[in-house]
Formats: sequence, structure tokens, C-alpha cells
Amino acid sequence: MKKISWLVLALILAAGCATFQKTYIPPAFYLEEPPSLELAKLTLNERLAFEQGWADLKKGNIEGARREFLKLGQNHAYFNLGEGYCRLYEGEAEAAEAFFLKAAELNPDLTPARIGLATIYEEKNDENRLFVQLREILKREPENSWAKPKYEELQGRITNNLIKEAIGLLNQNKKEEAQQVLLKALFYSPESREAHWQLARLYRSEKKYDQAINHYQTLSQLAPNDRQILREYAEILLEHDDLSQSLDVYTKLKELAPGDKEVQKKIDYLKNQLGIITLPNLYNEIPKSQAITRQELAAILAVKFNKYLPEPARPPIIIDIATSWAANFIVKVAAVPLMDTYENHTFEPNRVVTRAELAETFFRLINFLKGKGFKLIPQIPPEKIQISDIPPENLYYLPAVQMVAYQLMELSSQKRFQPDRPVSGTEALRIADLLLNLIE
Repeated sequence: MKKISWLVLALILAAGCATFQKTYIPPAFYLEEPPSLELAKLTLNERLAFEQGWADLKKGNIEGARREFLKLGQNHAYFNLGEGYCRLYEGEAEAAEAFFLKAAELNPDLTPARIGLATIYEEKNDENRLFVQLREILKREPENSWAKPKYEELQGRITNNLIKEAIGLLNQNKKEEAQQVLLKALFYSPESREAHWQLARLYRSEKKYDQAINHYQTLSQLAPNDRQILREYAEILLEHDDLSQSLDVYTKLKELAPGDKEVQKKIDYLKNQLGIITLPNLYNEIPKSQAITRQELAAILAVKFNKYLPEPARPPIIIDIATSWAANFIVKVAAVPLMDTYENHTFEPNRVVTRAELAETFFRLINFLKGKGFKLIPQIPPEKIQISDIPPENLYYLPAVQMVAYQLMELSSQKRFQPDRPVSGTEALRIADLLLNLIE
């Protein structure tokens, strides 16, 4: 009978002990270790207290965790971090949020505090604040395994919904509302091509060129080989009179679509408007020439004075320049005419130019420019100039006098003009530049 009594007593004591032993339940939320570099900034005692508290927290021992965190002091970032998770464990979300915000304020790089905030906002379906915290985490840890997939899913879902909403508003011609929604989409996805494209087209339709160009520029950086984007970008630059930039974009577009004739037409038009000429390799050889030819002189005039010379409305018929590298230049100069073609419709492109012929050509050019409104004043009165080797009745006398009067050409000793001497490439280019300086 006594044996039975002792057995009953033992069972009762065992049950009593079981009743007083606390069973800890681990947290149901995600816990991430603080960055090791941040932990390294703590003193030894601070680190020991925090690590013990964090270990207790993981086991669900909230009372033990709280005792350790209190050792840090209530104005310590790690105390607020730990207390935030203690409150989250206890289901006090609002109090937990306040502690996490304080921890992030004291130490913006304390990732677990932002994870705590994100956890709360995710539970509340507060997508805006959830997005902000996830983004802040990834700014510091771009490959954070907890935040990255959540961020990408949330970012994609919100952005797509906003773009659909904006397109719906555009279909209703509610442009102002659509603009605001698209700008909101860019807040969530700054690299959204669709949002930039819709905004660019919207601004272009309203002739808000500066805003539209900003978005097309961004698009061209995001998708540098997208021909449609480049085409629209080049078009709006042209509409905005940004000719040089438009030419750059069209040139890039030509590299991607070499056979596009429409693009080539735009390039040719812009080059003409900008006074840009594609120079043949032989043009660069002119300075080396000791005796320039008629085709070289035509090229100098067409290149140097391109923006002042009109495009030929009715190009002259010239039968001997088909194989000349300067054919286009010859046609442009002969159409004015600054240089003559002969009765048999030849130009004789390879014939050497004399100083007399050069003087006549530049004399014609000066008269042409005066007719365009340029004020060109001789540096020396023509009546005071005497030339010993060209008689006054000679066809080349007046052009030679004018060249000396404008100080474009000089007389040698004994007032000689040397009308039959060949002209070097350097001399012809120098005279062209001197005349350009007089009008510019």
C-alpha cells in the first residue's frame, strides 16, 4: 500500500514540473542576421548581449531575448531592432513598426530592421511602403535572397497594372491623368521601356519636345539597337530643330539598317542643312598639289562655300566629268556659274589652273556674295593698283586688280601678277579661307 502511495506522489510531482516548464515556439517570420560589417562596429559587450538575445529570439525565448537587448540601452539601434522583433513575435505590429523605424533611423544600413518593416507592410497589403523598404534593402544588398524575388514580383505587377491603366486613360483621351499614372509607373520601374515610350509619344503629340526628347534619350540608352525607337528619336529631334543630334541618331540608324533609303534621304537632307559634305579622299590631297586642276579648284569652292551656294535647280550638262572624283562639286560650282563650261559641254577637269583663272573665279565669287547681301570692302582702292604684266584691256585685268584690292592675292616685284603661273593647293586654300574670314 505504501509503495502505491509513493508512486502516485511521484507522478503528481512529475506532472507539476511539466506544468511549470515553459515551451518556446520559434518565430513564424523571417529572421536575417545583421550584416557582419555592422556587427563588427559594436563593442565586445554589446555584441555578446545582442548575439545572445538574437539566439533567444530565434528559439522563441522572448523574455530572455528582451533581457539581453535591454543591456544595450533603449537608444541603441540594436536594442530597437531586437525589441521590434519581440513585439512582432507578440503580435504587436504597430509597436514593432515604431521600433524598426527607430532602428533604421539610427542605422540606415541595418538590413534586418527594413526586413521587419517589409514583413509588417506585406501582412497589411501596404504595397507602396513594402516596395520602398524592399528597394532600400536591395540598394545595400542587391542580391538579398529574401528581398529580391519579392521586389521583382511586386515591381513587375504594379508597373504592368499602371501601364494598363494609363493606356486605358489614353484611349479615353484623358492625357493628363495618363501622364500622372505613367510617371508613377516610372517611380516603381525607372527602366520601364513601355512607360518611357508611352510618355515620349504623349509629350510629342502635345509638342512638349523637351520632355519627349528626355524620354527618347533614355529609351535609346535602354535599347540602343531598337530601330523604331531610334527612328522616332531622330524624327522628334528634327521637329525640334536639333539638326546635329538628329543627324547623329539617323547615322546610328543607318548602321543598323544600311539599305533603308528613307534614312539615307534624311541624312543627306540634314548634311545639306548643316553644310556638311562627305569629302572624297582626294580632296585631302589638294594641299600637296603644286599645280591644282580645275576639278580641285571646284572642290575647294564647293566645300568652303557650301552653305552659301544654292543647290542647282537645273544642273548644267557636262560630258567629261563622269569619272571625276569632284563631279558633284563641279556641277554645283558651274551652275552658279563660278567656273565656266565650254561650248562643247566639257569642263576639262584635269587642266591646270593659272593665277589669272583663279583671280577670275574668285572675282565671280565675290560678286555672287555681294548679291547675297555680304558687304565686302576693298582694303586698297582699285584705282591705285597698277599691274605691269597684264594690260588694262585684258580680260583678266579687272579680276586681278580686285584680288589685290581685297588683299587676297599679291603682286611680286616690279608689280607683276604672273597671270600664267600655276597655283598650288596651299595657295588656293589660303585665298578661300581669307575670303571666308571677310564674310564671317
